Amino acid sequence: MILRAIREKVHERKLRGENVPDVFRSVFVAAKNLDIRKPISEAAFVILDTETTGLRPEKGDELLSVAGLGFRNGRLDLSRSFYELIKPEREIPKQSVVIHNLTPAKLKDLPTASDVLTRFFEFCGGDVLVGHHVALDVRFINSVLTERFGIKLTNRVIDTAVLARSIQEMEDPVRVSMEGTRHVGLDELAERFDIKMPDRHDAYGDAFATALIFQRQLGILEKKGIKTVKGLVHIGGVG
Repeated sequence: MILRAIREKVHERKLRGENVPDVFRSVFVAAKNLDIRKPISEAAFVILDTETTGLRPEKGDELLSVAGLGFRNGRLDLSRSFYELIKPEREIPKQSVVIHNLTPAKLKDLPTASDVLTRFFEFCGGDVLVGHHVALDVRFINSVLTERFGIKLTNRVIDTAVLARSIQEMEDPVRVSMEGTRHVGLDELAERFDIKMPDRHDAYGDAFATALIFQRQLGILEKKGIKTVKGLVHIGGVG
């Protein structure tokens, strides 16, 4: 709690910079005032996914797309969605194009990553963000926000992969203590819950699948007594 309070003070000071759009100040206030004691069923989430040129923003890899889907009342809210492509500043590696099929021609004359992220946070406000192995998405987002505005993401963040490992520990603690928890892939979870994934490696398609997985996970966790945002953050939060 003390460490989070210190981080908030530091971030609040950085938000006073002249080049920081007002939306990020609003997001900071909303995220800071989020009541994590409220039931999960009353909380607002945004299911997040991105596509990138690679896996290492610190080595120059960049965002190519950002997707967000609203999630309220325990279910996906298709009336709230966000999806934008981004023009990268570096050449897209051929192996990256093979995965997500985002070619230079598709991304020509598009907005910058900082412009897209500004609109993305106008969309999600202070809602809790949810993604699968979302730490990577957060690294890319923070890379852009830090370079362009000198700030970082302040929303609460939940990882469905971490939730999957927590559920695994709850359901079979003896096996987990003997074998440890293993990497939990999106395809693996989708198969477990019988979720079809026709648009794999598309940010919107992967966000949609993640939302359905998250919905199934919440049903399991409710039966195990996890009913508040605080409980959810405790077993599945990152950052």
